[in-house]
Amino acid sequence: MEKITPRMLSKELKELEMNGIVVRKVYDQTPVLIQYELTASGESLADLIDVMIDWGLTHRSNDL
Repeated sequence: MEKITPRMLSKELKELEMNGIVVRKVYDQTPVLIQYELTASGESLADLIDVMIDWGLTHRSNDL
């Protein structure tokens, strides 16, 4: 994502985690490593997101 502030990114990731879309993994090392992975629930959204992208591209091309 372009031009997202660290604060906004953190807020969005926390919401995705609270809703069970991603899981947060913290690795105890220096520096601390934090990774986010999609849950099964998050992965199940892939088809829906693809359809929304297709719709958006079609809608945008019709307006140009």
